[in-house]
Amino acid sequence: MTGRAPRTYVVGLLAALMATALWGFTFLGPAAVAPVNVYYLVVGRYAVFGVMSLAVLAAHRGGLRRLGTRHLLLALHLGVVGYIGFYLLLSLSAQAGGGVLASTLTGLIPLLVTLASNATEKVLPWRRLVLPVAAISAGLLLVNGGAPHGRTGDGDVTAGVVLGFLACVAWSYFVIVNRVALNRVRPAAGNATWTACIGLGAFGASLFLLPLARSGDGPSPFSDAGTLRSFLLWCVALAVLGSWCATWFWNIASKRLPATVMGPVIGMEAVFGAAFNLVWEGRAPTFHELWGGLLVIAGVLLGSYLFNRANTPDDGHRPPTGEEAPAAGATGRSAEEPGTHAPARSGGRLPPGKR
Repeated sequence: MTGRAPRTYVVGLLAALMATALWGFTFLGPAAVAPVNVYYLVVGRYAVFGVMSLAVLAAHRGGLRRLGTRHLLLALHLGVVGYIGFYLLLSLSAQAGGGVLASTLTGLIPLLVTLASNATEKVLPWRRLVLPVAAISAGLLLVNGGAPHGRTGDGDVTAGVVLGFLACVAWSYFVIVNRVALNRVRPAAGNATWTACIGLGAFGASLFLLPLARSGDGPSPFSDAGTLRSFLLWCVALAVLGSWCATWFWNIASKRLPATVMGPVIGMEAVFGAAFNLVWEGRAPTFHELWGGLLVIAGVLLGSYLFNRANTPDDGHRPPTGEEAPAAGATGRSAEEPGTHAPARSGGRLPPGKR
């Protein structure tokens, strides 16, 4: 067997990168519709996402029946926690402690996902995760450390830190539980059905943000025809690209990659978001933005390389174990039975009750 990455792994990695790029695109939303209250944007975006999801479920009624009530409720709650819960907690963190603090805390997401996933899947020895995680964390801190440090006078740093950490936990929970759920429900429900159920959950929860939209700062998108037209176009773009397509690609990756790899890849969301904003602002990156982004990319590539090596047999460096056949045909045991060096997506998992 060569050291070349399996096709399934390559497809999963490309899908994960595409998802993070589309999520990074959504970072443009608040600036694009300013000074409209951002909560209106959230409700509008997920209203479009919800309508799309209803249309898909109407066309895939058989898949919805096969999904079952239990898994349907699981997908709905993932939409609530992963989309609305994360965004609301992050917004409250920014209000309490400042936008720089909230943005910097999102650097915990790759770390939380990677550590939690490796604790359950045992893909890599812990010492091998130190370098890629450190590179990604340093890169994200460097990018945010170069931003202007501003905070309102009545801000509460402690509350900002707590809310920001809870936001990171919410998104990390979505990444890990979504992957576990997808591996349990397939092939009963297709990717489109699962994505649509998540969309319905996000839409339903977004309706609770309407009071915040009406009472928050910023004008309504209905103030004039020009503002409304631009607002609706951005709602559709964010829903189609940043919600539907991004979730669809992420679900593809979730079926093919261990979350240990997907954790570092999440760090690319910040890089893509910064790149889109640079294009939007029409300027070159600062020193901190450039080298911080390069550190994140290096950490993602290193994590991917280490995982690929961990799943490529190396007879010259890996001693045989009692579970492996000493010679071809000597025992008749499969190389992918429990206890052997099988790919992480099919081995190394705890029973459902231990997750």
